[in-house]
Amino acid sequence: ASSARLVRAMTSGVDESVLQEIRQSLASVKVPGAYDVVHNEECVFSTDTPFAPGGIYVSLSTFRSYSEADVRTRAGADRLFVRLTAHRVKKAPAPAAAESAASEGAAPKKLALGVDGGFALDGADEETLKESALFVLPSGTLVPLPCPELPELVLQACAAIESHSSSFAQEQAGAWEEEVKVSKYAHDLVQEEGVRISADPSTWVCAESGARENLWLNLSDGHIGSGRQQAMGIGGTGAALRHYEAMKAQGKHYPLVVKLGTISAHGADVYSYAPDEDDSVKDPLLASHLAKLGINAMEMTK
Repeated sequence: ASSARLVRAMTSGVDESVLQEIRQSLASVKVPGAYDVVHNEECVFSTDTPFAPGGIYVSLSTFRSYSEADVRTRAGADRLFVRLTAHRVKKAPAPAAAESAASEGAAPKKLALGVDGGFALDGADEETLKESALFVLPSGTLVPLPCPELPELVLQACAAIESHSSSFAQEQAGAWEEEVKVSKYAHDLVQEEGVRISADPSTWVCAESGARENLWLNLSDGHIGSGRQQAMGIGGTGAALRHYEAMKAQGKHYPLVVKLGTISAHGADVYSYAPDEDDSVKDPLLASHLAKLGINAMEMTK
């Protein structure tokens, strides 16, 4: 049985003592970027998956996952985790399925899978239900997600971990999928003169709303704006995109933005708002583009 106590945020709210525990660990919380390895499908020490009785617990600091039996003893100094659980349930039968139920035992008439008259797929009548919760140590508290009382950074990290490609999927993507493309606008990117951005993260705020999370820096004019809304309905106002559109209306094409908090010597998350790209892109000149704005990528860490 789980030793965690469940906090039902929608009824009684999260205890102030639990919120205090969370605040004490905020400095260690990270939001995974596109190139981070996130173990959200299997415990790193066992074969437990979200389908195990206790699910798995993914650290908000290291993105390593632990089984329910291991999270208290093998996670080191980590204190905040997102618990991922999943289970399969039978799908509600569609009207057509009820009509054909009598013929389920009939021999297949087509050499095909998952179609009428063909071979049935195992598990085709099931669906997967997923749940997530924030797990807080040392109290062992579970807070069901989403929970609006939690700090936005924690909600962003939990949502990003849950939706991130698994470590296995990332390995497969590296072998089978097309890489993120180099932006066609990177080499001739226009950058305004005399613009300098502080390298101190504590000074970064959205120019429109004052928000401090999910911030994107425009590489052309140094504008800092909030990104688009993310999973669970949190973390964005779209200010960065609106700035791009406003500049474009003035005849200025400033398409490339970099996500603040993801910059390191190894790269960063870059996005192109240009209509013919509108996707994550690579900027091979990112270090020099950042240097022009006063940011030394070699000194930055995620």
